[in-house]
Amino acid sequence: GPEELVLLERLLGLPKGNKYDVQGERKVPVLQTNNGPGLTGLMTIAAHLVKQAKKDQLLGSTAEEKAVVQQWLEYRVTRVDGGSSKEDTRIILK
Repeated sequence: GPEELVLLERLLGLPKGNKYDVQGERKVPVLQTNNGPGLTGLMTIAAHLVKQAKKDQLLGSTAEEKAVVQQWLEYRVTRVDGGSSKEDTRIILK
């Protein structure tokens, strides 16, 4: 959620100041942008922050690397967020 995105900002060395919110029952993260509509979804916002920090290599260099990074981000959202408890999440990650 938004807490993870704030941590990602810090790890990427980005200045603070982005405004995050959540929407819907599943509390999907939303990044409020100054110019245009907000960005929605953990994967979308994480990729945006990486590009903003000019660290695109974290998203992969080759088509295969990019696919693997996308796969892990999708797994994070669909499987890890889908766990109903911390124990479920621990089992999934194990």
